[in-house]
Amino acid sequence: MTASTFRGDAGFTAPAERERRGVVVAAAGPTLRSVLHDFALPTFHRFAARWGYAVRSHDLGGDGAGADDSAQSAKWMKLPLLRQALTDHPLAIWFDADVLVVRTDEDIVDHLHPDHFQALALEQVPYEHRVNPNTGVWVMRSCPEAFDFLDAVEAAGPQPGPWADQGAVLAALGWGRGDERYHWAGPAEGSRFLAHTSWLPPGWNQPHVEDRDAASCFNSAPESYATRPTVPRPHAVHFMGLTPEARARAMARYAAQLAHELG
Repeated sequence: MTASTFRGDAGFTAPAERERRGVVVAAAGPTLRSVLHDFALPTFHRFAARWGYAVRSHDLGGDGAGADDSAQSAKWMKLPLLRQALTDHPLAIWFDADVLVVRTDEDIVDHLHPDHFQALALEQVPYEHRVNPNTGVWVMRSCPEAFDFLDAVEAAGPQPGPWADQGAVLAALGWGRGDERYHWAGPAEGSRFLAHTSWLPPGWNQPHVEDRDAASCFNSAPESYATRPTVPRPHAVHFMGLTPEARARAMARYAAQLAHELG
């Protein structure tokens, strides 16, 4: 990480006329609340201030670790929170609580096609032979098709395995699930929503791949992160698949370096 990674972030004041452009949404229960408030939210506010978005942070009553039932229930709350945000704002940008926005020189909404209702990044995991949309960073435009899609996701219901909401999004998109652990997931026949989905550059939802071992990971083996595509100057880093303790350590280190680079 170098100073150039964060070039253009410091000292910027958002134009007043863009203050109501849309909203950044995030949420966390007790397990993730400290990393959201201490590390992630300051980066969301910095991005929102530059590009004219409000920020909504929701405290959930419960969550869990890994893929237990409490964690899955908390993930499912993403859907009603996005629905409410889209009722109140023309655009909604969801960031998971374990995401850090490390560059603000680009508005993520620039990657949402004018005729599309949502944008997601593709998660590529060669070790598991899978490619799939990842809902940790999710852009939606308030329009009938967006609400229709949320209806379809909710109709699919929480999916078995590690991905309650993300698995339901795959189902609503007509994406191939692969096996019970989503190995070999990939494009399939597609639903009517797939054609109106934009794809974010990988640097807008880049997995944090360093410092992983068997004790710090869940869902995917630590080896699965070694060959995931990365870019040298990401806009958002996602600390996915880590235990709460490992996630807090990694986010604290990265946030401290970010603060140092920004002066």
